[in-house]
Amino acid sequence: MHRSLRLLGAGVHTAGPGKDYPSHAHSCWELVYYVRGRITCPIGDETYAATPGTVLLTPPRTWHAELSRTGYANRFLQVDAVAGAPWPRVCFDDGERSLGRVFDALVRESTQPGDDSDRLCTLLLGELDLLLQRAASAEPATAAERLVAQAERIFEERFAAGVRIAEVAAELGISPSALRTYFARLRGTSPRAALQHVRLRHALGHIRNSTLTLQSVAELTGYDSVSHLSRHVKAATGSAPGALRTTDY
Repeated sequence: MHRSLRLLGAGVHTAGPGKDYPSHAHSCWELVYYVRGRITCPIGDETYAATPGTVLLTPPRTWHAELSRTGYANRFLQVDAVAGAPWPRVCFDDGERSLGRVFDALVRESTQPGDDSDRLCTLLLGELDLLLQRAASAEPATAAERLVAQAERIFEERFAAGVRIAEVAAELGISPSALRTYFARLRGTSPRAALQHVRLRHALGHIRNSTLTLQSVAELTGYDSVSHLSRHVKAATGSAPGALRTTDY
């Protein structure tokens, strides 16, 4: 077990296409979670291609840079830890965005003064440490597994925004047909069905646990209309949305 981690800095960085971040090094670890864009990152003697959901971990005193291909956004953490911390140099978030949520929370809490935020940062760093150690000990993910997990994370983040499968595939740098092939092989379903499952799960949560109108639920969960929402709800549950509000589930 290595010594307790300490958060030295955290923040958000965005850059447009061609706006590279020059080569630099830190006296501590730098952990970066990429939220948007495609980036090439030389780190020491290795070069990594980062897409949304990629986490890159740079040890102390290691030169690294970011080459912006499409414009990008990231969350970064500067962490005091031993140089030989048992972390991978690169890992990928899962469909539930487990790593992304911890990065977001640490960036947020780093701006809040007080003992409560300090204690919460300590707990969050402990969670991050465990997630990274788990990633380091896991079987190496194939490219297809990483892309499916990244697509699932995008579905969770943008299900309400009318996201299209072709747009997701383009963001991941593959064709829609390749994404469909990966989902069929690894999940036994299609990307469209996976996205609809996310929308339906959130819609049922609103229907069963709120007094929102069905129009509001449809708008919040990415359905084109109340009738569109109703068709999907009835197909999945056998009941119209209104009946779910009067039935004990």
